[in-house]
Amino acid sequence: MKIHYRIKKDFSAEIVRCFGTDPEIILPDQILGRTVTSVAAYAFSEKKGTEDRDVLIFEAGAERMFREEERLLAGGEIGKVVLPDTLEQIGRYVFYGCRNLRELAFSDRLGDIGSGAFTGCRSLKRLDVHLTQGKKTCVKEILGDLWQRIDVVFFSESGEARLVFPEHYEEAVENTPARILFTQHHGSGNNYRQCFYDRETDYRKYDSLFPFAKAQEKTPVLTDLVFGRLMYPVDLTGEAEAAYEAWIREQQEEILKYLTDTEDLEKLRAISGKNLWEREALDAAAEYASETGKGGVLSCLMNERHRYFPEKRKKYEL
Repeated sequence: MKIHYRIKKDFSAEIVRCFGTDPEIILPDQILGRTVTSVAAYAFSEKKGTEDRDVLIFEAGAERMFREEERLLAGGEIGKVVLPDTLEQIGRYVFYGCRNLRELAFSDRLGDIGSGAFTGCRSLKRLDVHLTQGKKTCVKEILGDLWQRIDVVFFSESGEARLVFPEHYEEAVENTPARILFTQHHGSGNNYRQCFYDRETDYRKYDSLFPFAKAQEKTPVLTDLVFGRLMYPVDLTGEAEAAYEAWIREQQEEILKYLTDTEDLEKLRAISGKNLWEREALDAAAEYASETGKGGVLSCLMNERHRYFPEKRKKYEL
């Protein structure tokens, strides 16, 4: 990969543009001994007006010469970006129009995000956040610019936390008799995006919103949200755990259909780990797995049925 960069007043490096062939970009934490602390405005946008001329050029893998087939990595060319843990700032409209960007990884050092940084990033689905300094992050700011469902994974020395932030959107609705125009919110995503205090994730507030999510979200979103909390229970209270487990028992047939379709054996095993199986739902899921040709899921379900609901053999007396 070829990188255009500049040296800042504090002698750190700022990345200006990237060229290459791989839509999955991993930015270096250093360029020729200088720490990478920022990414310039419009760096990954194809809508940049004019290109910077006051740049230096760095070839990742210095033994390779710049290849003709390498292209500007911007806009629709980008699928995933991994920002270095040293990064502190990203500029205005840095990902503007990156319509195919699906994943973004960064650390809690990133604290300064320019305006419009994620405008047009309609395919962004996942944020990987590395906690290196504490619990404060810029996740709330990023989520505030995005309406679609976003899955956020926090990585720390103590383990992982996996949170689902559902989709939400606003609709202008007119009350004709009163001649009033008001905004109506759809989806629970707006509420979940408020689960932060002083840039720290408020897990208890997040869990308290589950009744609202149940009323507005569909089974796939709720399933991923619930299992994310149960399988990675950071700051999970006993009350919240009981509420999530009760929902799994109540909606198990629909949940198992979704897990069969997605062939999610990890979550199926989590049901076993929590001892939450319901016999009728398990039987229905096994039949559905058989009908849809999900052999791996069917094998898993049959094993659990024999384990938790063994058939009693009849005894005959002579």
